[in-house]
Formats: sequence, C-alpha cells, structure tokens
Amino acid sequence: MTKARGPRNKRAEPVRTGPSGAMIVLGIGVFVIAAAALAAVALTPSASPTASTGAAPSSASPVAPSSPAGGAALPAYAAGPDDPAIGRPIPEVVGASFDGTPVTIKADGKPKLIVFLAHWCPHCQREVPVVQAWIDANGMPAGVELISVVTAIDPNRPNYPPEEWLARERWQVPVIVDADNQIATLYGLTAFPYWVAVGADGTVAQRLTGELTPEQLDALVTLASSPS
Repeated sequence: MTKARGPRNKRAEPVRTGPSGAMIVLGIGVFVIAAAALAAVALTPSASPTASTGAAPSSASPVAPSSPAGGAALPAYAAGPDDPAIGRPIPEVVGASFDGTPVTIKADGKPKLIVFLAHWCPHCQREVPVVQAWIDANGMPAGVELISVVTAIDPNRPNYPPEEWLARERWQVPVIVDADNQIATLYGLTAFPYWVAVGADGTVAQRLTGELTPEQLDALVTLASSPS
C-alpha cells in the first residue's frame, strides 16, 4: 500500500458558494463545472447502466450484487451551481471487490472521494492513469478515503473485463463492483467519469463529471476535508 500523504502545497482552494452548492477555485481561475463535463461520456439509452447487457463482472470473477445499507437515493446529477444533492446524506452501500473482498460506502466520519468508472468509457480509460500517477507521486490523501465504483459492466463492449484493465493500470484505489448498477442509480450517475466528494459528516460536498487534473483532485480533497 502507498503511504498516507501529509500536508502539501495546494494549488486549489475550495469555497462554498451557498448553503446548497460549492465551487472549486483553482490558482489559475475559477473551476467551472461544465469544463469537466466536456471530458465525460453522458449516458444515453445505449450507454445507460440499466441498459447494459452484462450483469456479471466477468465469468472468471462473479461478484454478488451490492445492496443498499441506508439512506435515500440522490437526485440525478445535472451540471450547474445548484446541485440539489449538496448537503444530503450519501446512500450507504455494502458490496465487494472483484475477488470478493468486502467493500462498503458508509457515513463513518471519514471524508471520501468516490469515482464511478465504466471499462468502455474512453474518458475513464484516460482518467485512471492520471489518478494513479497522482497517488504514486504523493501517496493516498491523508484523512480522506478513496473508493472506486466499477459499473455499467458489459462483456459486449470494449476493454472488458474491467478487472484486467485496472490490473494493467496498477490501480490501487479500493474497488466496489456495481454488478447490478444499483450504486450508480443510488448516486444519480448521468455521465462518466463521475466524482462524488463526501464530507466527514457523511453528506455530499460536491458532484462532478469528467476527467479531473491533479490540481482539481487536490481541490476535491480539500473540499471533502473542510468542516461542514
């Protein structure tokens, strides 16, 4: 495992824009949510998790479907300054990784960054090595839990199976397999990659879609770690 990352010089500072939303401010200017969405695959009827024809992660590593452990579903994400999910409790989930190792998403007092990935999404394929390089360079962010959710799994689409893809990338972030696409639905996923920052109080601090830079990842870590 990589060591926990200590304090670092951040090039991004988050600021709250109101009781229902947040905007991340970068050193080079304002981080506009729509900019990240340009590097995202929006869901369509053919790309929707519920339309995926492959329910199991792969024939080599079947995983039991995840199950809700508490909390109401979040509204579907739509980019904009007034995300209605901000401040809402996250849905809690009990699931497992590809090898059956239990993985949970819980409001346990620890800030979180959750990233939703699809193996066939070209933006996810570009984002994974960026995030892994960010971890390799600095270690896991101190005090913030990283969790990845692999969803919309489809053996008829490119880059299958997802566990082999992530193994090639030496992905170190814990994975929860969303074999039945239930977690994606609970979290209001509408495009890939999909990011959810969660505060220590277990509520949503920010939701974003699209490829993020290391500076933007730093900003999300700071935002999730900030007092509510």
